[in-house]
Amino acid sequence: PDRPTFTWANPANHITFNSITDNPVWGDERQLLKVRDVNTATSAYATQAQVSDNQELVLAVYFHNNAASNLNLTATNTQVKFELPGNTGTTLSPKAFISADNASPNQVWSTADLSGSRPFSLTYEPGTAKLYTNYVNGVAVSDSVVSSGALIGTNGTNGSVLGCGQFSGYVTVRVRVSMPAAPTPPTPPTVTPTTPTVKPVAVAPVVGKALPDTGPGSVAAIFTGVSAIAGAGHYFVTRRLRA
Repeated sequence: PDRPTFTWANPANHITFNSITDNPVWGDERQLLKVRDVNTATSAYATQAQVSDNQELVLAVYFHNNAASNLNLTATNTQVKFELPGNTGTTLSPKAFISADNASPNQVWSTADLSGSRPFSLTYEPGTAKLYTNYVNGVAVSDSVVSSGALIGTNGTNGSVLGCGQFSGYVTVRVRVSMPAAPTPPTPPTVTPTTPTVKPVAVAPVVGKALPDTGPGSVAAIFTGVSAIAGAGHYFVTRRLRA
């Protein structure tokens, strides 16, 4: 939220979290959430990242009670909460909150931006929430840090954070990226053309009728008869023309 800002040389005169704009290590504290690949150095923390399937990420919240050290002001009931998107998308923005009962404002927050080549989701890996300060190194933080929030502190998870950079610290969690492959469209079935089968038509034999004899003798008899008829016709026509 909008709030008064301060510098490393001129801290706040009251309890307020992450309002210094020129932290020599973290930069602008208002960007309290950063991310890196689990296999990269801690110096690789950034506010934006490109992700891939099955990648393991570390999300880190930096917390700092900006009250000047000479005021001896201690934040009480200090909690951190990570809010992971429950949906899928090509861009997701996890969010983190820091709150304390006596801080002004009571709660501050920011996001980090993750992008993928195709839609993905984020899943918290249980048991990975840890607390780091100048006084504790990797103390376990309740898994409620990704739901309702969890107590943190300078010396452990008691909710107390003293003013000054010396008493600041980090809370980290690990999340897994799930980016399913794009579905492959089904291959249409191959149709093999078939040749239609033609059934032969059965022809019934003629029963009781003798086929003509086409031997040489029969052929000669046929031609003899034709010649005789033709000769008679010719004779008949000739006689009429002579009369």
